[in-house]
Amino acid sequence: MERLLSKLLPISIFNELYRSADLNTLTEIRLRLDKPLYYAEAGKYKRLDGVSVGKDDLTYTLGAATKSSLYAYNEYLADGYITYDGGIRIGITGEGVVKNRQLSTLKNITSLCIRIPRYVEIHNDKVDGLINKFDNTLIISKPGLGKTTLLRYLIKSLSDREYNVLVLDERGELSGVVDGRLSIDLGACTDIVVGVPKITAYSSQVRSMRPDVIATDEIFGEKEIDCILDCIRCGVKVIATLHSDELAKVKKSPAYSRLLNDFRYVVSIIGIGNVDRIIDLRGNYA
Repeated sequence: MERLLSKLLPISIFNELYRSADLNTLTEIRLRLDKPLYYAEAGKYKRLDGVSVGKDDLTYTLGAATKSSLYAYNEYLADGYITYDGGIRIGITGEGVVKNRQLSTLKNITSLCIRIPRYVEIHNDKVDGLINKFDNTLIISKPGLGKTTLLRYLIKSLSDREYNVLVLDERGELSGVVDGRLSIDLGACTDIVVGVPKITAYSSQVRSMRPDVIATDEIFGEKEIDCILDCIRCGVKVIATLHSDELAKVKKSPAYSRLLNDFRYVVSIIGIGNVDRIIDLRGNYA
């Protein structure tokens, strides 16, 4: 990861970050135009003193991430992110360019959010118990508290127990696969679909790969909910994440509350590796 960041960031910023941050626990870097740089270690934000992000810094990082071919990434810019080597995902904000009433790209970039994927061993009684009695599992928390980190650990743990796990990784962040190369070990029995829209992958890959478990990050929208419930109906277990700070809000949502009829466990987390509670929707709490 040190090598990748040294190529992605301007040398002056990388050197300051190298001196101040622990690159082994670094999870996020935020570059905002004419603002101080902030970074997160294990989900906790810190300010990098003495650094103010300029336009040239944003231009350099975008150029490195797109291999100096920003135009070729217009479609991704319209989605608000690009994926860099090692599964690093870079969120982008700026001024929208609209053509034929549709957002076609972004210009005048003002912020970059560099998210660094990590595999973390998470051993505690709650998580071990969940793996031992695995069933359809929904992981919820606010953004940035470790949903994806826990999901990776559960994927590998189930794969190591010889479950056939199919990972639907539309953005390439969950698995860290770029150009067909793995940067994160998700287990010997894991199959990974990268860059395919999840709505398509649910139907095409489930039929062709015969998974025991489907794993997916950041459920969004009723179409995806329909696909997940259809997979469960077919007998495939699902483990997924959802942005929500509490179960009560999921229950109040007309769309997302439908998941609770078929999911067995809801895992609420409050930090990387820090499980608040595991709720058995059949009536038990851990």
